[in-house]
Amino acid sequence: MKTLSRNVSGIDRSPIRFILDRAAHYKNAIELEIGQPDFPTPAHIIEAAVEAARNKYTGYTANAGMLELREAIVTKLARENDLHVTPDNVIVTIGAMQAVFASMAVVLDGEDEILLPDPGYGNFTMASRILNCVPRAYPTLAEQSFVPDFDALEAMVTPHTKAMLVNSPSNPTGAVYSEETLRACLDFCKRHDLYLISDETYDRLVFEGRHYSPACWDDEGRVISVFTVSKTYSMTGWRVGYAVASQEIIASMIKIQEPIVSCVNTVAQHAAIAALLGPQDCVQEMLAHYRRRRDLVVALCEREGLSVSYPHGAFYVLVDISEQPANSLDFACGLLDAEHVAVAPGSSFGELCDRYVRLSLCAGEEALTEGIIRLARYLRTVSDGRTVTMPARPSSRAI
Repeated sequence: MKTLSRNVSGIDRSPIRFILDRAAHYKNAIELEIGQPDFPTPAHIIEAAVEAARNKYTGYTANAGMLELREAIVTKLARENDLHVTPDNVIVTIGAMQAVFASMAVVLDGEDEILLPDPGYGNFTMASRILNCVPRAYPTLAEQSFVPDFDALEAMVTPHTKAMLVNSPSNPTGAVYSEETLRACLDFCKRHDLYLISDETYDRLVFEGRHYSPACWDDEGRVISVFTVSKTYSMTGWRVGYAVASQEIIASMIKIQEPIVSCVNTVAQHAAIAALLGPQDCVQEMLAHYRRRRDLVVALCEREGLSVSYPHGAFYVLVDISEQPANSLDFACGLLDAEHVAVAPGSSFGELCDRYVRLSLCAGEEALTEGIIRLARYLRTVSDGRTVTMPARPSSRAI
């Protein structure tokens, strides 16, 4: 039999998924590995979905999404992001990741290069490789507050470079880029004639400072902005995201939508309308919980002698594990086996992140407290060279 696609066969699954699967074998494991809000979807959103289903709104919609939802998105963008567009500048997608994938697909050809942040969400790299493009990691270092290193970026540009992706607030670092930084990113893209894909999944989850959308300053149509209702409204399983771009780019993205998914789930689209146009106090309530958890985690880590990042947005904290000898996946496996605490290996987010593990703030304060105590205990054990069985790094292709 002929071989499967080389583009797909050569891609490894995220180490996070390995830890998630492994944690399922442990009863009562403390799970801090996944960015899944632990709050229920707000009641008014659920009620809107139920009402839509009862009223038989269960057929196909336009490939670009319901006009009513795209109008709601236009309202939200003006209210929250200072972006003033029309429904023709919007496409509704199955979560933010499909929007990112479609964005790459419409601007990149095979062997084109895209500049991706390191640390950065691992699915960005996976998506670019599926498209047979070349991902090139640009550094965002802790000592520079995890913002792009523009000297490094300038040195990376080649005739094949066609796009850059930014993610603010950042998964996994929690960095919130300033207006100055995002304007510099846009200027860099203008200077080298690159498209700028701006992943703004966590735009409403900012603890300090404020969120900026680089499309606000784009007068050439080179920015594609990506958003989702998943994290803001605790709607990860509803799978509703959206992209905002020039009408030319959106028209091309619609071409991709038609043969792959046709449209986003109709009932979920009705729920998204309720999320965007309904009461917004739920957003501030969840944000307040995440802020308290951030403060708790940072204080606990400092008390336990752990070196951590200080996130200004999103809901993750990076813990430095570089004082012990194992890579981040082996460390995460050992921690899970020894202490029954699941964390995300830093290698999920790039080479520069292998010195860290990522903790999700999507858990209660009791779980976070106990998880950090156990993590610190395990890190001291392996750092002191005591005998601990370190599992061999698994092949994620076999998962």
